[in-house]
Amino acid sequence: MARLMRLLVFFDLPVKTKKDKRNYIEFRRFLLKDGYYQIQYSVYGRICGGLDRVETHLMRLRAN
Repeated sequence: MARLMRLLVFFDLPVKTKKDKRNYIEFRRFLLKDGYYQIQYSVYGRICGGLDRVETHLMRLRAN
């Protein structure tokens, strides 16, 4: 039986310039498309079905 785990992402990205805002929006869109849900401003979470799935999503986060 797979153990359900919750992966939480906390981030603080600058939004002073247009490029900063674009980077923030792209990262937020990535999170939403990858199955994360917004818990609070700049705090997102997702349910993972085991440690192997957590590792997969951590690699995706690092890539983005």
